Amino acid sequence: MIRHETTEKKTDRQFLVFSLQGELMGFPIGCVREVLRPQQIHPLVHAPDFVEGVIYVRKSVLVVLSLRKRFGLKANEDTSKERIIICKVNTMIIGLAVDSVSEVLSVSEKNIMPPPEILAMQNKGRFVLGLVRLNERVITLLDLEKIVTREELSLLSGIKP
Repeated sequence: MIRHETTEKKTDRQFLVFSLQGELMGFPIGCVREVLRPQQIHPLVHAPDFVEGVIYVRKSVLVVLSLRKRFGLKANEDTSKERIIICKVNTMIIGLAVDSVSEVLSVSEKNIMPPPEILAMQNKGRFVLGLVRLNERVITLLDLEKIVTREELSLLSGIKP
């Protein structure tokens, strides 16, 4: 069998872009399962403060986290464009509540800048994968596996509605 190898490497990465308090952020598209309109969230007692509750999606119970609360942001006054991004984080499927979802963006690996050092010195900087500047927009790329730690996922997997 003859193999033809190409020297061209795929260096583009795709991200789902969303907003939180007017800031653009993105997750790698590979972890995103779907985007839902807001629905009834059933609150949970004794859950961490960033856990909104659970939703029922096609006979499955999913935990919904508020990224606003996770990042210490104020509550959103305009909820008309809110969405729940269903993602796979490690081995668990969860929902992430965001202000709005805008696009899927293809970014060349070379255009992803490392986070500023000041973020590295702050604990919340661990969430940032990198930054992308497109024209006048700056998009913060987030690392889902660092937003929700393995310990938190273990705790969340034991939550029952």
